[in-house]
Amino acid sequence: MKRLRSWLAPARTIHRVVPVGIRQTVLLTLLLGLVFSVLLAIPFVLYHRAESDNNLSLLQAEQERVIKLAAGAIHQEMDAVLSDLRYLSQHNAIRNYMAHTSRGSRLDLATEYLGLARQKRLYDQIRFIGLDGREEVRVNFNEDDLEIVAEQNLQDKHDRYYFEETLWLSPGQIYVSPLDLNIEQATLDQPPKPVIRFAAPVADDQGLIRGMVVLNYLGQRLRDKLSALEGQAGKIWLLNAEGYWLMGPTPEDEWGFMFPERSQRRLARLAPRLWQQMQAEQSGVHQSAESWIQFERVYPLLGENPRAGAAHFARPVDADRYYWTIAVELSQPAVQSADIALLKKLWMVYGALVVFAFLGAGAFALAINRNKALARVVEKVVDNLPLLIAYVDAEQRYRFNNMAYERLLGLKPNEIYGKTMRELLGEPAYQAVLPYIERALAGEAVTFERQLATQGSGMNDLAISYLPDRSPQGEVRGFYVMVNDVTLVKESERRDSRRMLELAHVSRLACMGEMATEIAHEINQPLAAIAMYSAAGQRILQGDGDRSQMQGWLEAINTQAKRASEIVRRVRRFAQKDEHQTGPVDLGQIAREVAALLDHEARSQQVEIVLELAEDLPQVQGERVLLEQVVFNLARYALDTVRAQTGERRITLNTAFDAQLVYVEVCDTGPGVDPALGEHIFDSLVTGKQEGLGMGLTISRSIIEAHAGTLRYALNPEGGNTFMFSLAREAE
Repeated sequence: MKRLRSWLAPARTIHRVVPVGIRQTVLLTLLLGLVFSVLLAIPFVLYHRAESDNNLSLLQAEQERVIKLAAGAIHQEMDAVLSDLRYLSQHNAIRNYMAHTSRGSRLDLATEYLGLARQKRLYDQIRFIGLDGREEVRVNFNEDDLEIVAEQNLQDKHDRYYFEETLWLSPGQIYVSPLDLNIEQATLDQPPKPVIRFAAPVADDQGLIRGMVVLNYLGQRLRDKLSALEGQAGKIWLLNAEGYWLMGPTPEDEWGFMFPERSQRRLARLAPRLWQQMQAEQSGVHQSAESWIQFERVYPLLGENPRAGAAHFARPVDADRYYWTIAVELSQPAVQSADIALLKKLWMVYGALVVFAFLGAGAFALAINRNKALARVVEKVVDNLPLLIAYVDAEQRYRFNNMAYERLLGLKPNEIYGKTMRELLGEPAYQAVLPYIERALAGEAVTFERQLATQGSGMNDLAISYLPDRSPQGEVRGFYVMVNDVTLVKESERRDSRRMLELAHVSRLACMGEMATEIAHEINQPLAAIAMYSAAGQRILQGDGDRSQMQGWLEAINTQAKRASEIVRRVRRFAQKDEHQTGPVDLGQIAREVAALLDHEARSQQVEIVLELAEDLPQVQGERVLLEQVVFNLARYALDTVRAQTGERRITLNTAFDAQLVYVEVCDTGPGVDPALGEHIFDSLVTGKQEGLGMGLTISRSIIEAHAGTLRYALNPEGGNTFMFSLAREAE
């Protein structure tokens, strides 16, 4: 895991050295920006289409509403005029006038007309015309100027069409003229004055028709009401039954039947398809490239409710054939204006989003190119690492491996892909790592070292890590394999270990050389005792002495022989050169044996060796001979230090332990290490003794560090040194 972290950690800084192609980034930005812009345009187009259809529907609904309002306004105006006409044809003033024709009754009738005109303000003229066509009573209304026309100014209307048409009517019938322009004395009024003549025959009490009441309705009032309804829905048209405009697109299109020069300006000629549709349908919608027109046919003389009270009042003749057509023209520019306003808003929003889209595309393109470049760099780094990296799926098949496999196994990645670990490693190597594979597939990160024989590469020392790959749901999908070929490192370690062992052996031999006199003296004592007891036995056997002492002398000889043998065994084991094996070591026992080995020399120097050993001391894992060498070197260094001391001479071997470590201390009462040496006391060829090569402490530190421990020293407050080392206790 540590190796994996150390390999992955620099990925944060790889970005700083990854080259990104500017040209490729710009091209990809443009491509992605265009794609994003097209994708963004789709909802905008759909939204615009929906809004356009909705706006058109609203405009059509508004057109329909305007037509309904216009039809209502027409019926209200016509109903009001017809009501006034019925009243004027039957009120008392007209009856009095017909019964007693005089100047006074004529004035009363004119006064009645004047009051009505002033109140209603709807009529250009209110007249009573006799059967001969002469006006008998006439009231004029002209721009707020009301007058009763003098008798000498009354006109003859016998040749006017409305007079002739009314003569044919019976009492209870009403004639309504077309909406046209007023003519006075064979000349059109200027400015043109639209009027409708409403005429009803008037009978006296005997039922004889005496004349007719004529109302000149000011048609401009109706036009103004209809014009007031114009707005967003479009311009209002009003057409008569012949297709001439009473209200048209332009003033020049209106009243074509009144002006000879405009006689061709009629809907049947200018828009025949629209006119045909109006002739065939009561209401409808006509769409062309220029406009959208909704129309409805209106019968103004029938009223809004033609059946209500129809039998009790005078009725217009041919009311069911008297009609106008109301149309509302919505031009395409008007439709497009709302659409353009919507488009402007949408374009502003779309433009802003496109800018953000290109910015996002640029960032995305940069990330894509950087990731591609990073992937190439990482792939190159991974392929050039001496570390073998691979991915194995849950079926134990290789799905990825770097080029280090080719260097080690001679197989290219495509030759390894899909193979099982059994096929690649071979049966012996596969069986050796199978327990670790099973642990990795169970979700456990595994790291181990093994010496494996792989196909094509022989025996190799490998440091192997299996790191499980988990899905977001926690399922193990496979594992990553990281293999480091540490063969050279292990060979170097083995060479260093052999050199250390040889150096330690040389050091022990040197110690034996220094201790030769003490060892010879120690061995000489039991040998001398053996010689003395054996000589005494010979004398007893040659003479007649008391042979009862022979038993004691033989036991003494045996004891001294064993003592000499133990000394030789101890010295021989300490000095021999063997291939050491790692195993559990009791440091307390080592301390005792070192104390026994140095006991004779210490006593000869008057140095006391004290053992302060912990009970139930845990064992440590290591090489016993090397650890004994360390304790011996430290104790011998202490012995050499206190040798020259004039005061108290004491060496203490102390052991202790805690939950993780076992400690060994060697304390002395000597003068202490020269402070100028400090930690250099452990360096090669550096010594604090007057004699010696300075290799003992160096070898000791190397041995302890090879056992993953630490060796250090401290000066005692009361004088002397304390050398201590600690090793991990063996797991129970």
